[in-house]
Amino acid sequence: MKTSSFSNKLCGFVVASLLCGGVAKAADVKTVKLAGPFLMQSPLVIDSVDATQKNFDSFNFIDTPLLLSRATEGHVVDLSADSVSTMAEEPNKKMMLAAFSFSTSAYTKVAVKVKGPKNYKVFINEKPHSQKEPFQMGQYDVVVKFLADTASLKLSLEAEREGAVTLVSLTEGVETKRPFDMGDVMEMKHYYGESLSPSGKYAIYASYWTDSKGTGQRIDRVVETATGRIISTRGGMSWMPRSDKLLTTRKIDGKNMLISINPTDMSETILCEQLPETSYTMSPTEDFLILYKLTEGPKRENGVYEILNPDDRQGGWRNRYQLQKYDLKSGLSQILTFGNKSIYLNDISPDGKSIIFSIKEARFTKRPTSLSTYCLLDLETMKCDTLIRREGFVNSVKFIPSTNKLIVTGTPEAFGRRGCVLPDDVVPSMYDYQLFLFNLADKSVETVTRDFDPSVANVRVTGNNGTVYFTANNADSVSLYRLDANTGKIKMIPLPCENVMNFSVAWQGNRLMYSGCGACEADKLYVLDTKSLKSVLADDANADRMSEIDLGSCRPFRMKSSRGDILTGHYYLPAHFDETKKYPVIVHYYGGCTPTSRRFGGGGHYPAHYWNALGYVVLICNPSGASGFGQEWASRHVNTMGEGVAEDIIEMTRHFIDTNRWVDGEKVGCVSASYGGFMTQLLLTKTDLFAAGISHAGISDHSSYWGEGYWGYSYSEVSAANSYPWTRKDLFVDRSPLYNADKIKKPLLFTHGTADTNVPIGESIQMYTALKLLGVPTAFVMVEGENHGIMDFHKRQKWINTMVAWFDKYLKGDSAWWDALYVPKEL
Repeated sequence: MKTSSFSNKLCGFVVASLLCGGVAKAADVKTVKLAGPFLMQSPLVIDSVDATQKNFDSFNFIDTPLLLSRATEGHVVDLSADSVSTMAEEPNKKMMLAAFSFSTSAYTKVAVKVKGPKNYKVFINEKPHSQKEPFQMGQYDVVVKFLADTASLKLSLEAEREGAVTLVSLTEGVETKRPFDMGDVMEMKHYYGESLSPSGKYAIYASYWTDSKGTGQRIDRVVETATGRIISTRGGMSWMPRSDKLLTTRKIDGKNMLISINPTDMSETILCEQLPETSYTMSPTEDFLILYKLTEGPKRENGVYEILNPDDRQGGWRNRYQLQKYDLKSGLSQILTFGNKSIYLNDISPDGKSIIFSIKEARFTKRPTSLSTYCLLDLETMKCDTLIRREGFVNSVKFIPSTNKLIVTGTPEAFGRRGCVLPDDVVPSMYDYQLFLFNLADKSVETVTRDFDPSVANVRVTGNNGTVYFTANNADSVSLYRLDANTGKIKMIPLPCENVMNFSVAWQGNRLMYSGCGACEADKLYVLDTKSLKSVLADDANADRMSEIDLGSCRPFRMKSSRGDILTGHYYLPAHFDETKKYPVIVHYYGGCTPTSRRFGGGGHYPAHYWNALGYVVLICNPSGASGFGQEWASRHVNTMGEGVAEDIIEMTRHFIDTNRWVDGEKVGCVSASYGGFMTQLLLTKTDLFAAGISHAGISDHSSYWGEGYWGYSYSEVSAANSYPWTRKDLFVDRSPLYNADKIKKPLLFTHGTADTNVPIGESIQMYTALKLLGVPTAFVMVEGENHGIMDFHKRQKWINTMVAWFDKYLKGDSAWWDALYVPKEL
């Protein structure tokens, strides 16, 4: 697919697609955008030969570098009228560029034929073209670079498959749009680390992306919030806690220096000349740091070694962290904690007099297997007060300035199920996060979100009289909320985007910065006035790219199940959707305990807009068991091992087929990963509704995953609370796809990273082996060196296309792409 595009500039005119159908196997190109001539001067010949011992006579001017994008400067020419009349004296010193576009509706080989000029080169998407080159579905820009040694230019396309290629006509005055392609999947820009200065006057944010060659790119910006004026593009800076000054470290003469920078003039002040090389948190009083001191644990015995507990398989588990207080003025580093357990800093009080830290310990014999104790340490007297003792359901504790309260995040089971609305015999989901208020005066706890259905995500406090902001999974969106810690009241803040990804709030003042996206909107950056609740667009890194794309649409999906539940989701329709046609459908569902949100459907690992562009309708299901819909809904993930969840997906898919005449009910596929990969396998044991399935890193045997995955036993505390392989054979065996493999009749593809530590690759190996022995159509694609997610740029491209090629084979009856990726072998 195209990874660099100038098709909408290719003419400054457009490319109006010929939607009437593809061309025959061979077709003449009638119109092109012609630019030139570009005059080339002969070099001064100093020697008879060059360093390669070649004469100048052997030099070919066609090799002279010329930006292919210069093709956009030309004009539309009718090649059938032989109108390439640019010849004059010394024709071999005049370069021309001819540009046009074509699109493919199926995987096919295409050749660009050139007649007329003797010296020419062909480029497709700015890369040299080899004859009979294979192309996947999408739109492609062709530039023919040639020497003006003829008065005639004839171009034609030859396709391997009839009807698979469509020439794109050039029409002046019409804006171009192109299909969403793999370049868009891989190269969209995102935001990272947005951070407001304490007053909100300034902000730091970074936009990052991967370029067409797979190289990571990043631009950091320090801006004036009100105007957007860029102050600096230097990276590696943060804000001082209370003053509007930047903070960074720099090595000078071998010394690690801590430096503050005034954004008004970028003047620098050295705060510390010999900062210990470790991570740190600066105190709100800005006069000391809390350092994280690493102590390396006992080394493993060389070659043959003992594993101390299940977590000891993980690298670095034996290392421990302790806290130190580093005084910036004196350079004194005071040891705050000592022991053989890691200590974690939760927060520093606004006055800098105390800190909250936590101690984590393992307890394997009872759920939860990990417990934390939260302590308040007076930094002046070193008096330590235990706030929360050995609690396994609390995740974080922070001070709320201007109050005598702490904000606590935890599960419904925290504080003796105080935040739980479920009956005592129902175990809630540990991924359905709640908020609590902890009163320092008497250590009493108030529930905040007990009757609040969204699941809490990120929490930020301010210095404005007990105001707390937080995001939460709100059904299939991520919304922003404001909590008044004095009254306990929560207010949802209306925003122009469906999903908030990250946010920062000014310590004082009335500004909040956040990045967000929507189902059909790529990442954008906004600034919110917290008084008027009005948002202003601060940056749109993808504006140019998105303006080129002919994007489909996203619609909500809602139905009542046989159990009386309201099931929701959404579906993506291709651009130029035609209700009179029949479309194959890809069904996707959550791969863990959180819902598949209405994030931009173009990026990530399961790009709905890309699937749209390749001719598929995409249905996103949020069955029971996901957080963000209330505690009862989320609890259905616990001790079910997919029972009920699978039925929800099946009912949603059937309803979608029955209520939309444009769905081809015989060509529906299903795909997901991790727990979702398990769901794919489970679905195919329960129904023949799906013509094909894909399981990435899926669990096939709950017992083997429970014991082998790095987090297998701890994740089972969520999905199989208080249940074990020796107590619940009905869960760990009977509901494992491996023990129901003989019920699968439809083609199933397994993909897996060879270095997966979450779901070991054996989960796919054993199920693939089972289907092979059962004679079920199957395939297994390993991704070398990748963990649970496929992150390598080039491997992820091929992996995503592998999934589409599998669906092409079984939902479209077209195996060309699959056979090209994985050439059939007679062995």
